[in-house]
Amino acid sequence: MTKRCPVDPDEVFEDAETLCRAHIRPLVVVADEPEPVVAAPAGAQPREPWSLDACWHCGTPSPHPDNRSCLRPDCRRALTPPALHVRFRDGEVELDPGERAELGRHGPHGRAFRGFPNVSRRHAVVGVDPDGRAWIEPLPTPNGTFLNGVELPESVGRTLLSGDTVRLALHAEGAVTLYDRTTGGPR
Repeated sequence: MTKRCPVDPDEVFEDAETLCRAHIRPLVVVADEPEPVVAAPAGAQPREPWSLDACWHCGTPSPHPDNRSCLRPDCRRALTPPALHVRFRDGEVELDPGERAELGRHGPHGRAFRGFPNVSRRHAVVGVDPDGRAWIEPLPTPNGTFLNGVELPESVGRTLLSGDTVRLALHAEGAVTLYDRTTGGPR
């Protein structure tokens, strides 16, 4: 059961709470939202159910071993972590083995770079090989792609490791985390 404030419906409250202290209003019980169905990219391998007792992304506990997604309404991610996770200031990139994604102001991850006008429309490509090796390859751009502060030559791929920092142009910086899908932890 989900409880929300009638004045600010984006705020979610615990079951035991009955009053929104900010607006001094009784909470309204709303039906739990169904988990959104997200189609996997063509050729993507389905993620296996994860045996963790908490969400890899937000840390929300998962009280039942049959849960497949996070119970926190604003997270709702699969409990199985991606092979590669890159967190930028304004967005995130998550890839499973065998997937790749183009980074830049256009495309599926463009929202993460809209606040950075010196990031090119097509700036770099990141990917994960089927064996789990993550990599980044700069595309031709005047503003550079950097790995741990070192500019990468155009069209030359480099392996990514957990803890690496990727930077596109001057300020679009992202933290890299690789997950070991056999243990569930960062590697």
